[in-house]
Amino acid sequence: MKGQASWMWFMFGATQLLLGSKVSPELEILGMFLNANGGGFLLVALYFLLKRDKLDELNPTTRKSERTTLIRGEDGQVHEVPIATKDSKFTLVLNIIWFVMMIGGWTFL
Repeated sequence: MKGQASWMWFMFGATQLLLGSKVSPELEILGMFLNANGGGFLLVALYFLLKRDKLDELNPTTRKSERTTLIRGEDGQVHEVPIATKDSKFTLVLNIIWFVMMIGGWTFL
């Protein structure tokens, strides 16, 4: 769960908090469940964010990024080489669109 997992958990938590706060009064118990679940997701996001940073500081042999691979060079040393990802900009654009929709939904609903 290292790397981008904390962002994913944060997105789930924020979405559930938004849905829980905007649910109709007739479904108040559903809103309570969604708010509690969303808060739990945010706590999990915080946990994975702190766990990732702590592991990277304590263990220098771990890879700093999930999008890298370890390759042994001609000198016999292990080097961390980035893996080219084709959809990294697409993922960034999707995250920005999701964030704008969340903020827009929160303010206009």
